[in-house]
Amino acid sequence: MKTIESLLTPRIESENVKYDTLIGYSLPSEKVISDENSVEITEEKIVIKGRGKDELALGEGYIKQLSLIFNGSLPVCSFSFYSPAYKYRGFHIDCSRHFVSREELLRIIDAMSLVGFNYFHWHLTDDQGWRFPVPGYEKLEEISSKRHIYDNNDQKHVHQGFYQREDLEYVNKYCKEKGITVIPEIETPGHAEALLASYPEFGCTGNKIEVQNNWGVFENVMNPASETLWVFLDAAVKELASIFDGPFIHIGGDECPHTQWEDHEGCKAIMAENGLSDTSELQGWFTSCVSEIVKKYGKRAIGWDEVVDAPEIDKDVVVMSWRGLNGARTATSRGHNVILCPENGGCYFDRYPSVDPWELGNLSLSIPKDSYDLDISMKELEEDRRNLILGAQCCIWGEKIHSGREMEFMLFPRAYILAENLWLGEERKDWDKIKDRKDILALLSYKMDLLCNPGKWE
Repeated sequence: MKTIESLLTPRIESENVKYDTLIGYSLPSEKVISDENSVEITEEKIVIKGRGKDELALGEGYIKQLSLIFNGSLPVCSFSFYSPAYKYRGFHIDCSRHFVSREELLRIIDAMSLVGFNYFHWHLTDDQGWRFPVPGYEKLEEISSKRHIYDNNDQKHVHQGFYQREDLEYVNKYCKEKGITVIPEIETPGHAEALLASYPEFGCTGNKIEVQNNWGVFENVMNPASETLWVFLDAAVKELASIFDGPFIHIGGDECPHTQWEDHEGCKAIMAENGLSDTSELQGWFTSCVSEIVKKYGKRAIGWDEVVDAPEIDKDVVVMSWRGLNGARTATSRGHNVILCPENGGCYFDRYPSVDPWELGNLSLSIPKDSYDLDISMKELEEDRRNLILGAQCCIWGEKIHSGREMEFMLFPRAYILAENLWLGEERKDWDKIKDRKDILALLSYKMDLLCNPGKWE
């Protein structure tokens, strides 16, 4: 007979927990804030005790895991479990490159909630599509949400998708019920071609362009000197802040070419007026201005690690370190909070999960063991800088992922593995013990009608 600890992820604290009796999963449950974390299942009731809301949410996740594994029944047992090692335990989904339906998002959110994730970073805008409404800017749905693509027979099709306010509100409410906070993202100042296709006056050239149907980095970016752009960004942030009740709004900041800024008279005027020596400092100024808008509506800005390529930005900006860990090193040296998501450090799940030639993936390698080996605590840093690290997240980018099924296959089991790293932390994680749960984690996915990659873990 398998013990309870051999079934659950993240690994529980109790060991050698056995069970003899199975009961129906229809019992009343009680959740209690306590000085301990425990789950007790008797023939009369279920009691979940936790030191906080995250622990209570995971206790409920453990119950649901057991119910799935035991086909709707529950084993009579009791066990204790750990508190999370990190406050921020996130997952990112790109819905711009290929649109992801609300229904598929909810399926992914269900799975992530079972294993302790507590933030959903929702990538809503990019060069290839803008996915949410801003009052007064109807072209976002009419133009920016659609792009032309060509099939293998060179036939032209339209790829499109748009969330209405009702969809955003529904996902926010659904996540909240699961103990997950949503972080919406608006890409600024780069990755903006979908926006500029509708409103070219927000760019530097004013030229009419189409929504981008290729992948990469493009020179058409937001114009810091455009007054109408700042009116729009205020309206967009206001709309998101009115829908999502979490503390953060992500403002992008990555991969922004400065070519169009360098010879633009309006940009030169801003630089002269603010004593900025180059366009890197201009982007820092832009980041700080967007951060101020975010704060105006009661939120805190997060940016990709290019935001600290500028010598100075608003100290309240949280930095997401994706180009390795150098962004985290720079940001913590300046006193910024940091979230880790290194692209080649076990956090980018659109990457190949193994070297086997039959695997799906893009660009580089990110094997499951990488997600467990990532040192989220960054022991190399001094303690005061380590304390600025909020946690980490996995990212799934949509360039080569055309369907929800493909996304599931790329997410699992790597998401489960990172979830345990995030919850247990450096001192408690044990690779051999989670490896022993490989078949159980696959079963968990299949019970939720989700695909799980059966390939190698290391």
